[in-house]
Amino acid sequence: MSLPALGIDISKEKFDVVLLLQDETLRKSFTNNQKGFKQLQDWLKKKSIQTVHACMEATSHYGDELALFLYKQEHQVSVVNPARIKGHAQSKMVRNKTDASDAFLIADFCATQKPGIWTPPSEEVRHLQALLRRLETLQKMKQMEENRLESLSKEKEILCSIKRIISSLNKEIERVKKAISSHIDNNPRLKKEHELLTTIPGIATTTAAWLLGEIELHNFKSAKEVAAFAGLSPKRNQSGSSLNGKTRVCKIGNKRLRKILYMPAIVAKRFNPIVKDFCLRLEERGKQKMQIVCAAMRKLIHIAFGVVKSSKPFDPTLAFSS
Repeated sequence: MSLPALGIDISKEKFDVVLLLQDETLRKSFTNNQKGFKQLQDWLKKKSIQTVHACMEATSHYGDELALFLYKQEHQVSVVNPARIKGHAQSKMVRNKTDASDAFLIADFCATQKPGIWTPPSEEVRHLQALLRRLETLQKMKQMEENRLESLSKEKEILCSIKRIISSLNKEIERVKKAISSHIDNNPRLKKEHELLTTIPGIATTTAAWLLGEIELHNFKSAKEVAAFAGLSPKRNQSGSSLNGKTRVCKIGNKRLRKILYMPAIVAKRFNPIVKDFCLRLEERGKQKMQIVCAAMRKLIHIAFGVVKSSKPFDPTLAFSS
């Protein structure tokens, strides 16, 4: 017997839910905080609902805490790519878009498509991810202040203020970087996987930390699954004899991972023998620059998966022989 489907449309301040039962459809809104989470659980209990299959979109970080709360309450939780919900809406020819209608659409998707069940990252990965997100925020703040510094050349008092902020941000950035390094060193699995990843030419200390924070490579069964998760699987555009478009990256996956891998792929094209040889072959086949870079990103994530899964450092001779 399938569980009742709970569709959740979440935003920064609140979340709307639609609960699909056999004989009725229930709607409710809650604040997006621990108080709202508990109110949701109490609401379900009042309706004599012990367990639901909750579904939400993987949008930013607004739903992370709610997904974890529901998981700890022993509900089944699915966190799905927004592109799947969009495709479901198109198949239903949905024209209106409101929080309530979105929640209903997600609930209907959950009930009819039975998406895979989400498992939260381990505690050490969640903490690493929080530190990395904080580092990213600080670096963006610093970039904003540096941009202001370049645009203000005559306002001495303002310039001094901006410079003080930049100096303070630099110190905080260094503190967070040290906290990230310390956290990895104090967790045996993270430390081992970090050391393995940094043996790959193109993946330095920071990139390795980001990979550990965004994806638990040891949980995947194949390199293809990892590439799909990152949105780096090839998307062919071909039909019969009339359509033969370019093969592109599908981009249905973790956007942050693709951003993380871009610069390492550029470096790997020059210094990683496996990636370099692979890219040269693509150039000979007439592939365009961005196609080659994206292919290098995919090759790099394949290598990262192989290194972590095998627990062996990068060895180009093994890669070439395979």
